[in-house]
Amino acid sequence: MRRRTSLTVILSVVCVAAAPWSFSACSGPDNGTNRITLLARAPERGNWSPQEIHVDRGRQVTIVVRNVDTATHSFYLPALGLDTGPLKPGDTKEVTFTPEFAGEYLFLCAVWCSDYHMYERGYLIVD
Repeated sequence: MRRRTSLTVILSVVCVAAAPWSFSACSGPDNGTNRITLLARAPERGNWSPQEIHVDRGRQVTIVVRNVDTATHSFYLPALGLDTGPLKPGDTKEVTFTPEFAGEYLFLCAVWCSDYHMYERGYLIVD
């Protein structure tokens, strides 16, 4: 439960910081869909934020991926077949899915973005 609280605090801070841009992704659940904002940055500039996402099995999730970096990134979650394709600086893309199985799934950047590209990774935890 502590991790969920931490994630909620992190997402709240991200959404407050993003308020001047009026991103609807920070508005919370919409029509039963869990919306989560994920910021993409090269590891030396902060990495994914958050690096760990918790979702519920069987509940539809939309991950809103925002590239807040100066390099091109992508969101790739191979175990679930999710891929945003390239996200140029300033781009935002969404992926919507319903995780059917509990587990820990690696997500990463699939576009070479820096010398530390191989460390740009995070985890989706399906409870």
